[in-house]
Amino acid sequence: MSKKIIAFLLALVLIATTFAACGDSKTPGTKNDDELEKAPENIGIVTDDDLIKAEDVTAITGATDINGNVVDRVGIVDKAGHKIYSTGQKDSAGQLIYTTGKVDSKGNVLYTKNNVDSFGNLIYYTGKYNSDGKLVLTPTTAKPDYTTNERPSVINTSTTTSTTVGIEGDASLNVDDVKRNNVQYFGGKSMDLFYGVKSCADGGFVTAGYSQSYDGDFQGISKDWAGHGAVVKYNADGSFAWKYILGGDSEVSFTDVAELKDKSIVAVGHTMASDIDAPLNNQGVSALIVRLDKNGKLIWMYSFPGDETQNGEFLEAVAATPDGGFVVGGKAVSSGGFFKSEDDTIKAFVFKFDKNCNIKWRKTLEGSKSNNFTALSVNEDGDIFATCVTVSTDYDFAGISFAAPLTKNTVLVKLNKNGGLEWSQYLQGTGNSEYNAVYATSDGGCVVGGSFTINKKVDGIYNRTYGKSDGYVIRYNAKGDVCWARLIGGSGVDYINAITEFNGGFIVAGQTTSADLDFAGEPSGGEEDGFVMVLNEKGHTTFKMLLEGEKTDSATGVCVLEDGSFVVSGWTKSDNATFKGSKTDKQSKGYVAKYTATFE
Repeated sequence: MSKKIIAFLLALVLIATTFAACGDSKTPGTKNDDELEKAPENIGIVTDDDLIKAEDVTAITGATDINGNVVDRVGIVDKAGHKIYSTGQKDSAGQLIYTTGKVDSKGNVLYTKNNVDSFGNLIYYTGKYNSDGKLVLTPTTAKPDYTTNERPSVINTSTTTSTTVGIEGDASLNVDDVKRNNVQYFGGKSMDLFYGVKSCADGGFVTAGYSQSYDGDFQGISKDWAGHGAVVKYNADGSFAWKYILGGDSEVSFTDVAELKDKSIVAVGHTMASDIDAPLNNQGVSALIVRLDKNGKLIWMYSFPGDETQNGEFLEAVAATPDGGFVVGGKAVSSGGFFKSEDDTIKAFVFKFDKNCNIKWRKTLEGSKSNNFTALSVNEDGDIFATCVTVSTDYDFAGISFAAPLTKNTVLVKLNKNGGLEWSQYLQGTGNSEYNAVYATSDGGCVVGGSFTINKKVDGIYNRTYGKSDGYVIRYNAKGDVCWARLIGGSGVDYINAITEFNGGFIVAGQTTSADLDFAGEPSGGEEDGFVMVLNEKGHTTFKMLLEGEKTDSATGVCVLEDGSFVVSGWTKSDNATFKGSKTDKQSKGYVAKYTATFE
């Protein structure tokens, strides 16, 4: 096999700096800025020349004839190090056909021709011998399971994909009822929004958002400020603890937040202001990071270095890492600063910071159209799961095809703690496939949520559609195999904003305009309602509720607290039903609501 380089190129820079402590420098981030000239490195896939140890052989023991007898040991190696052997046959183009020695859920043997897709993953086929003894191959989305020689199980429902490896055992999570213990509203008389929410070690929780208010909870801030960002901490009982508000001569916004190992808080977003401690470094916008101590006092503020001729960058997501540091992800529209390049491309990026706010490594994906890392989650081993929403079909996204121009597709990647690519999955249909929620599960896999639109009844990974836009949840194991997938929605517009693990199952939060199918029998509120749904470990609904009022309401974040309760964050324009007492005034208010579940 000739060497092939993954079209899906991930950029890696390992950066060693000596920035002693957060806040020690009068110009925060200066030593990080010194790393601007370090060039990223490309990652290639395994080739025939790579040496294989005997213990790496996990499929069959050599090339086989039609009866399965070993005839030689000609083979290739997939990205996970599995040795795959030749059948001794060639296709009509003269390519060798290899057998994995594994079968799909229907008992069909899986083969490959040593071809890879746009992301460097082997393409697989099912095969049948014809009357002439020739092996005839049919493309398949199934992948070999090297953990077992048994046929994988498939959940036989209309809401799963056609190629899943299933979940063993019986589902145990069954929620009887959910009651709200506490709700807190935050804002004034203008637009106020809460986005993500994260649990804290003290039993409380923290959220972040954006505001255009100057009264109420924002009383006392300068009226010369434009839109401003807010980080708000709540106690274990749901009561208010503290707030941190940042604004300037132009917009400042926070989109996500996380608590680190030392109980400090990191919030990320963007700034267009030139008069804050981490000023605008680009023509339009700069990525912004703020670190606060556990009491809400500023420790460190940093905006990415840039170029005044460039548009800049945005941060969308942050997640704490087990070493006390954190990872951030987002989108760079610029070709300056950390993202210098000769081409005018748009870059999706992930940066790793250590506990002292030094940049340790970075990865970028480039394309000529929009590309954005929208969600991050990290497990106890430091593995990073990230969703990248893209509209590009070139550069690092070469090979992605679209049925319609300018539609959104999502790439899910798993990176190890050093930034190495473990695997990637590509989620595509004829319409938009946008996934902005991911959670690293306790078994080494992850669960992702988002929305899709398709132009057919069955298309891509989607085996049915309900309405104009539907929510979708997919459960992956540690190897990137789909355990199950399910649609959530009705005949209206539905999408998933957040997801988390809960007592062996999952809590999903989102928005809907539907009053049928998954939301049949629910008391529909107004223009658009937030919702919460509890799924068991096999993806089946065990509880659902609408967060509804007479106007538009949203559920944007969800987290589980130390006491087993959970919190939903979002915003509402309503002052009745679920949100009675919010005292909204034409615009929206941010909210956090704490719930306790009882189980059957």
